[in-house]
Amino acid sequence: MGGYDFRRVSVTALIPAFARGEYTTIPWSREMLAVLRERGATLPEGPWREYGAFASIFDARFRAVTRLVEEKAATQVLELAAGLSPRGAELAPRGIVYVEADLAESIMLKREVLTAMLGSVPKNLHLCAASAIDREQLLSCCVPFAAGHPVAVTAEGLLRYLTFEEKAMVAANVHEILQRYGGWWITPDIHLRHWAQRQTPTHRQAELKTLGRSLDANYFEDFDHARQFFERWGFTVDSRPLLQGIQDQIAARPNQEQAAMLNDSRLFILTPAS
Repeated sequence: MGGYDFRRVSVTALIPAFARGEYTTIPWSREMLAVLRERGATLPEGPWREYGAFASIFDARFRAVTRLVEEKAATQVLELAAGLSPRGAELAPRGIVYVEADLAESIMLKREVLTAMLGSVPKNLHLCAASAIDREQLLSCCVPFAAGHPVAVTAEGLLRYLTFEEKAMVAANVHEILQRYGGWWITPDIHLRHWAQRQTPTHRQAELKTLGRSLDANYFEDFDHARQFFERWGFTVDSRPLLQGIQDQIAARPNQEQAAMLNDSRLFILTPAS
């Protein structure tokens, strides 16, 4: 791991939170943004401050994951690197056992935001301090789950920040969880190299300054590369266009470049091959 401090990535959770809260109609997103602003939360320096330009992508991937969780009729969900996602606040009151896993400081912030927003953390929503690459920590987050009931594991905005070695560790951990409970790994985190190459030098420099690591080596070459990676780690891969079934729900209007990226994006549904 080289001693990398993943807390440097945590600040990026503010970017989709601001975009969802201001530009989308995702449940609880506006209320969450109001709490963050009351707390004086600010975005990192750089192109992220133009978060409206990314809103359509944040909107689409959130809705695509939620739609598939509902399509699978999942009653147990584990959201990796949950950050400031409002999905748990929406689904837990419906009786779904929802576990949000993230680093300790992020979990502390999430607890404070939920308490300010809702008065308390919903009964079925469990906040678990854990790194997605740490097997023991992640397995401890599964304590609330009932045996014999499948788990929907979600990862939305995590994998691009991880090296392929780190991605492999997450894949091994998720594979073990799904072997135990059954279920699916649902993720739109298939970031392609040619998307990254569109970034300006200013964006790359700001990203490097904030994260302390370059992301250039973290991207998949294409969807076949991504499929082969997950198959190598024991998954059967199904995929669908990211926008399938949700086009009419996207409130944020994409610009030409974002529209092309959305049309090119896919949602992966992964299940253990054995």
